[in-house]
Amino acid sequence: MSIHKPVDPGIFGGALRSVPQNLACEHGLLGAVLVDSKKVLETVEEILHPDHFADPVNAQIYEKALLIYNEGRSVDPLTIIRHFEHPDELVWGKTNPKEYFAKLLTAYVSPRMALDYAREIRDAAMRRQLMALCQQTSDLCCSPEDERAEDIVEGHEAMLLNIAMGMSESQPNVSLHEAGCTAMSKAREAVERGSALAGMSWGYKSLDRMTNGLVGGNMYVVGARPAMGKTSWALGIALRVAQTGKRTLFWSGEMTAEQVGGRAAAAKCGLNLRSVFSGRRWDVPEEAETGEQPPLEDWQWQAYQRACDDMFHIPLEIDTRAGLTIPQLRARARRMKRSKKGLDLIVLDYFQLMRSAAKGKDLYEEGTKISNELKILAKELDVPLVVLAQLNRESEKREDKKPTEADLRGTGALEQDADVVCLIHREHYYLKKQASGGGLVKRDRETSEQYSLRCQELTDKLEASKGKGSIILAKNRHGPTGTCRMWFDDQTTWFRDAGEDPRSPAWAVQRSAA
Repeated sequence: MSIHKPVDPGIFGGALRSVPQNLACEHGLLGAVLVDSKKVLETVEEILHPDHFADPVNAQIYEKALLIYNEGRSVDPLTIIRHFEHPDELVWGKTNPKEYFAKLLTAYVSPRMALDYAREIRDAAMRRQLMALCQQTSDLCCSPEDERAEDIVEGHEAMLLNIAMGMSESQPNVSLHEAGCTAMSKAREAVERGSALAGMSWGYKSLDRMTNGLVGGNMYVVGARPAMGKTSWALGIALRVAQTGKRTLFWSGEMTAEQVGGRAAAAKCGLNLRSVFSGRRWDVPEEAETGEQPPLEDWQWQAYQRACDDMFHIPLEIDTRAGLTIPQLRARARRMKRSKKGLDLIVLDYFQLMRSAAKGKDLYEEGTKISNELKILAKELDVPLVVLAQLNRESEKREDKKPTEADLRGTGALEQDADVVCLIHREHYYLKKQASGGGLVKRDRETSEQYSLRCQELTDKLEASKGKGSIILAKNRHGPTGTCRMWFDDQTTWFRDAGEDPRSPAWAVQRSAA
């Protein structure tokens, strides 16, 4: 006997449709629970919850059955009916518990059918949730309140994602033997690919050697102080991965799409970064007559155009929404993943500019939530996720400016959740800053000769460090830690492996033979 009410058609009304439900399956399953609770609940407990039942009476009976079962007791009419000696009138109404349990026993089905019945009940529940969501969205669309269509879409996608996540059955346990065989199979596949990597190439050989590539489901944290070039390196990773045909999502919380595109063009055609935005040369002195930098030459405009033409073949998509939340990111990433083109890599620039859907008590708690949700997203989509993070000022207070894991700002969860932590360091930046700030200060009791020697050492270090940088692997869950040597071009703001030719293309396009 069902006493539930139909789904509310919404404040603006509409045709009343029949509510998806399967009361016969609910009765049959509950009858099987009353006859053989151990075998039935052991089968359906992980995939079927009380709120999946359309009839609140059935939901309450199933909830009590689970409670008794999890206490290690057997569920039968005698052990469960005492919980309904004084039934909730709002749920049971005039229904007699004894008569209702007798009805369930007559609907009994074999325990072998329990899993199929549970799936039918859950399917109807998902359909009811979809109906309610669509009706809610319809109401918002017609509401006179000031809610943008974009906000309605984002909210709808977030709720739709929650429903979709509830549709998947629980993941079964995997035996150690099966896990080991799967690992060996993937290793053989890596050899057959000829890459000798467990995942995709970073586009930087030194990183590939130490991390075994970018592996799906892993979270890679890139930390650096401002002006170290973390955005440049992240864009380098995104471009070099995308140039091989791997679809990449690049989110920037501090740049426009045009600025991201300009950086990519500057690296490709070798122009000064200021030139690609101003259209003027910064590699020559200003014009005497006008006092301005001369415009780009024809050959430079042509190189610029070729770089833009090559971008047509790069499957890299740019998202520049401010204050990106995890639900917004998840909705867009899942949509890309499910499309025919798929999704192979996510790069986020940067962590401290993201927002949690549910704000924490403070920045530390909110950062912890964001970090945890990012790790879950990487595993859910089975794609590598590279997230940039700002470091605190502690490294700049030390004599040795090299950053450490402890310098990650805002939350310790990033360090814990990350599979790999990379820290960018350019000694030349700090030496140049020291030299331009008036140089060294003469120490007490230091002779002029000693002071001159120290100044010369600073000059030598400054010259020796020019164009050099390093990526410090402070944490590597599946490999060694250490330092990868890099070249950094200040003009184009581009990182290269130490072994790369400085004149080689920053990125290229892999076109098919056809």
